[in-house]
Amino acid sequence: MPAETDVLRCLTAATGLYRGRGDGPEGGPFLARMAVSTGLNGRAAILDYEATTDRDGLRHVEHSVLLLGGGGRLELHVASLELPGMVRFTQQTPGHFTAYEGPLVARIVLRTPRPGEISYAWWWSRDEGEPREQSRADLRRSG
Repeated sequence: MPAETDVLRCLTAATGLYRGRGDGPEGGPFLARMAVSTGLNGRAAILDYEATTDRDGLRHVEHSVLLLGGGGRLELHVASLELPGMVRFTQQTPGHFTAYEGPLVARIVLRTPRPGEISYAWWWSRDEGEPREQSRADLRRSG
């Protein structure tokens, strides 16, 4: 597979439960959990992600599907309560997904730095400026 599909290949080869910690300038520290499974006979990775804090409890939930789109690029289709429905992010460079449409200038950085590890970051800008990292979780496979 070409380098552009490495993250999909890594995730579908290492399904399971990932846990870790995250932080960000807007929301502060949190605990993260991501369940990774496959769909479409292994041609898609399904990511169920949540962030919690002791103070707020469940703070963020999202359900995403990572797959090769019709144009030959990886696409990350994301649904969460903070978004106005399903938002499609298209991979611009390996691991960097930019929102195709949506209310914010947004980006998701999804990396698999080593086997059994995931780095998952949301970048956005509330104005017309360049997005910056607002939240990142570093997760390790736990089951």
